[in-house]
Amino acid sequence: MSSIRKARNLYSLMKSQWKPYDELREIQNRKLRAIVKHAYENVPFYREKFTSFGVNPDEIKTVDDLPKIPITTKQEARDNYPGKIVARGVDLKKCWLPHTSGSSGMPLYVVYDEVTEDYEKALALRPNLTCGQGLFDKWVVVTSPLDIIERKPKWFQRFGLFHTIDVSMMADLDEQISIITREKPDVIDGYSSALFILAQEVSRRGLEIRPKLVFSTGELLAKEEREAINAAFGVKMFDQFGCVELSRTAWECPAHNGYHMDAESGIMEFLRDGKPVKPGERGEITYTNLYNYAMPFIRYSVGDIGIPSDEKCSCGRGLPMMKVIEGRNNSLVRLPGGRMLPSLSFWSIMGMFSERDRIAKFRVIQDKLEEIRIQIVPKGEFTGDTANLLVKHVAQSIGSEVNILIEPVDDIPRDKSGKIHSVISKVGIDWDSAS
Repeated sequence: MSSIRKARNLYSLMKSQWKPYDELREIQNRKLRAIVKHAYENVPFYREKFTSFGVNPDEIKTVDDLPKIPITTKQEARDNYPGKIVARGVDLKKCWLPHTSGSSGMPLYVVYDEVTEDYEKALALRPNLTCGQGLFDKWVVVTSPLDIIERKPKWFQRFGLFHTIDVSMMADLDEQISIITREKPDVIDGYSSALFILAQEVSRRGLEIRPKLVFSTGELLAKEEREAINAAFGVKMFDQFGCVELSRTAWECPAHNGYHMDAESGIMEFLRDGKPVKPGERGEITYTNLYNYAMPFIRYSVGDIGIPSDEKCSCGRGLPMMKVIEGRNNSLVRLPGGRMLPSLSFWSIMGMFSERDRIAKFRVIQDKLEEIRIQIVPKGEFTGDTANLLVKHVAQSIGSEVNILIEPVDDIPRDKSGKIHSVISKVGIDWDSAS
């Protein structure tokens, strides 16, 4: 039943992307009324929030009524997980429970029941198929070791259908390249910074690795990273945008005119000081998920910044458009030997300590090539032995050529975007070497 439901969802989504924007907005309005009513009746957190702010769910009829609902923050979601923010009757033992990276300090678990997961998987496949991926294409995914451990292979993947070949982004580049050259993938997919590091090495060695498609996701894509990846693999790559809580929410089509927002699955507002910005202006993105009834996210803010657009894509799709902020990535850590590490390399380690109730927040700062400071806001018992264990785990992952310092602090302030950037390198990157 699950596979049939995925197929139906995918078929519906492949068709609906061509609907006129007005029809897509009516779909949003219908789904919004349903999810708000469900959240009020079945999710204690939202019932209490709506009541305390005087929100009557019956008054939320269209997207234009969303400003009547207060914003939900990531901290509120953490504080109320799972008891109050997971819908009544949901059995967590039967759910998929991905979690955020903890890039803002602590991971947040997200609940997907079977119906929600089936829709999410279909939604994730739509842009890949749209951009030319075939059902039986060889598909290499450069990802976090935790993602590899948590990924559950499906029965149809044994027959080569949407079968992924996982490559740990923390593995030595020799190993990554060895797997990719052996498999000769049609599609390479992964975190943008991990793909950039891989692309640099491919170019440096003069290797001929020619997939037909490359997709990046998970992090803001810098212009220099995009150019390096395109040059190394001989493609015009596609970037995808989103977050763990909502999955993928926007994506590039073959026209490369911006990012199509997944209007059938969510509503994206772009706000500044709580007010909507005009097309072409920067705003903080607030999400409302329209399909996750197990753990609803209504007017949920994660601090991402985007630019709404009123332009129509030349591809003819009715999906609304947005642009994302591009900029130089200062979260790549450069080691003395020239190797670079994406920020996600640290998140999995810190996440382990966070889950043991040792760390409330963290930030990794590279002030100079040979030294890394790890700022820790302790939670519970954080002793000298704990600090030594943390140093040991980090050293095992990145090598012993860097001095690692643990720096307990009272708090880690957010930046102007409202986020805590967990990894900051002040060393700098030789972007010219990417070309």
